[in-house]
Amino acid sequence: MGYSKSYFLIFPIFIFSFFLLSSQTLFSIGNEKPNNNRRYFTNSVPVKEREYSFIIQDSPSALFTMRQSNESFLSLYRLGVREINKIGSNKISTASQMLLQSIFFMPLTHEEGHRSILTAEGIGSISKPYFNKNLTAYVVGVRDETLVNLRNTNLPVAVRMYTAGLESDYALLLRESSMLNWNEESYKVLWIEYFFRKISLVSYYATGLFNMNIKLKEENNELDRDIAGHDVYGAARALHNPEMDFKRYVDYSNLSPDERKFIKRVGWRSLLNIIDLTLFGHNGFGINDKYRVNFSMGYSMAPFGDFIDEHLWFYSNSLKAHLYFRQFQNQSNWYPAVGVDFKDIQIAKNLNSSIGAHGWSQPKDLQFTQDKGHLGGALDVMFKYKFMPRTEGNFSGISLNLGFILKSEGFLPEEVIMDSHFGLRLGASFWLK
Repeated sequence: MGYSKSYFLIFPIFIFSFFLLSSQTLFSIGNEKPNNNRRYFTNSVPVKEREYSFIIQDSPSALFTMRQSNESFLSLYRLGVREINKIGSNKISTASQMLLQSIFFMPLTHEEGHRSILTAEGIGSISKPYFNKNLTAYVVGVRDETLVNLRNTNLPVAVRMYTAGLESDYALLLRESSMLNWNEESYKVLWIEYFFRKISLVSYYATGLFNMNIKLKEENNELDRDIAGHDVYGAARALHNPEMDFKRYVDYSNLSPDERKFIKRVGWRSLLNIIDLTLFGHNGFGINDKYRVNFSMGYSMAPFGDFIDEHLWFYSNSLKAHLYFRQFQNQSNWYPAVGVDFKDIQIAKNLNSSIGAHGWSQPKDLQFTQDKGHLGGALDVMFKYKFMPRTEGNFSGISLNLGFILKSEGFLPEEVIMDSHFGLRLGASFWLK
């Protein structure tokens, strides 16, 4: 379920902080002049060239995977805001971005996250990402029998079905943070989307801290019901009591003591997402005149529990790198993980590559109650060949993108297949000045 009444009840708590930040951050973003003597940066270097990438075919080859939706829709959003910024004042642009982000972009990508997990399992569903009379966004078209069968035969995927919307939000935040920290996009384009998505993510996770009941009534026709209900409550029920009678819309009052304890754990840990300089309009510290580094923490749920992240971004004219350390936890055991991304490694003229390497320990069979762990990892590589390069005008070229991922069994955010597999993807990028 998308951002519901619970989100709008908690959201006013953060409104004052937004206006406080916006007066000091938003309207000054992009207007600073570079200062080479500073050790603290606020978007001080103009963005010279922007890439707008689109995935044409991903693995599995069914529209759309979570990665495909996130990457393609983010490019469309950035293009739209780029044009809005050209024709309106700062205040008009701010209001337009808030409306575009909250009414269209955020619920769309959130519900696509849910749907993508079912699509990867060969289960048909329909995304309805725009708020209905209950102020909720749905994924519909699935019978109870289908969802019960998924829960009984593949519990990690069933749990992920609940958490995939929030997983998609978290993955998008990491994409946007990388763009801002690597100077690939300006704060005037991405900061409102970044701020509101992160606050909404924390707000959704934190509903359990307020013992909040959503009080949604199940529709008479099961095909009109949302597949998940409240994402966090539904996931807690599936993790702790997968044998219990199936219920679509699990409310806080329906939760057992163990489930409520887990909900509190999720809510408190989600506050780690606020430890983030980018959220407050700053993209790092200068190590010297050439290099910049930034840090943030993160939190999200996994098919077997949840995880905590520590992120480091490094940037210079010749280096774009992202390093993370991750701690997974199921019911009571911790499992470490680490990963690194290198962006735009020059291989030859007009040809570059991006490489991501990930290693992890996760519970055996991705089970919530499992004591034993297993090691795994993934290698993700993308090649981009840029042709039609131009030095004049706003259009500076187009690239053909070919990538692959080789991974073992395990959970990797935004990668919908949790089995061992080798997957190819094909896409294209447009480059604008």
